[in-house]
This record gives sequence, structure tokens and C-alpha cells, in this order.
Amino acid sequence: MRIIQKQSLSAFTLIESLVSVVIMAIAFAGVYQLVTSSNGVLYESIERQKLSFQAGEIIESLNADQSNILEYHGKDLAQCGNIKGNVGKTEQLNRLKLWCQKLQGELGEKRSQDKRLIRAIKTKVGDKNVYVVTVELSGKSDKKTVYVKRVFNAD
Repeated sequence: MRIIQKQSLSAFTLIESLVSVVIMAIAFAGVYQLVTSSNGVLYESIERQKLSFQAGEIIESLNADQSNILEYHGKDLAQCGNIKGNVGKTEQLNRLKLWCQKLQGELGEKRSQDKRLIRAIKTKVGDKNVYVVTVELSGKSDKKTVYVKRVFNAD
């Protein structure tokens, strides 16, 4: 007597194949979303770093020109053509225009909600006179605004 054994075929059916394709598509969509969001975070980080660098450069230049630091108060670096200075203060005016051009090169033209301001005030802390300088810069995204504040000795 002969025993006949049935051999089972281990092949995928059409439904199994479609289910595996759907699972792979969902996995790829998740990976794509992760890459997209990480690119957005990286882009915002780079923009914030550019703003911080520009603000730091402005603060360091003001540190080198402390005798005229109040000349920079209230200056808006938004539109380079509108920057005006006092007569005889061409060095400060040239610095302001240079900073304005650098900001436009890095960030583009100013939008209505962007801020590119320098504030410098003289105040007294204890028995010392000091200058408090604040640089406020915002960039291409509403989420990025950098404030850099520094106190200089005015005596």
C-alpha cells in the first residue's frame, strides 16, 4: 500500500500581497512624515542661528563704539534706504546700513510682522551708569525672534 502525501504550497495569495503592500505604504508614509518634520526643525534651527549670529555681531560692534552707543537707539534695520543718522556720524550710519544689508541678504526683505530693532538706553544701576543695549531680530518664520541684551559700563 502506497501512502500519497500532499505537498503544501507556500505561496502568497493576492490578498496577502495587497495587505503587505498596504502595510509597507503606511510605514513609508510614517517615515516620510518624520523626515519632513525633522527638516522643518532643522531649517528653523539654522534660521535662529543666523539671527543670533547677526545680533551678536551688532552687539560686538556697539561694544567697540561705546562712546556713540546712544546714536543707535531706536534704529530700525528693516529698510536700508530709510536709515538716517546725525550730521557728522557717518561711521555709525555706515554701520547701520551694513547691518541692514547683511540682514536683507540673510533673511530677505522685511515682512510686516518682522522686527529688526536696536534699543540703547543709559540708566543707573546702583551708583554706576550703564548702557543697556537690546537687539531684536525676527526672521522668515513667525516662530523665530531673537533677543540679545547686553549691559555696558558707561563710566
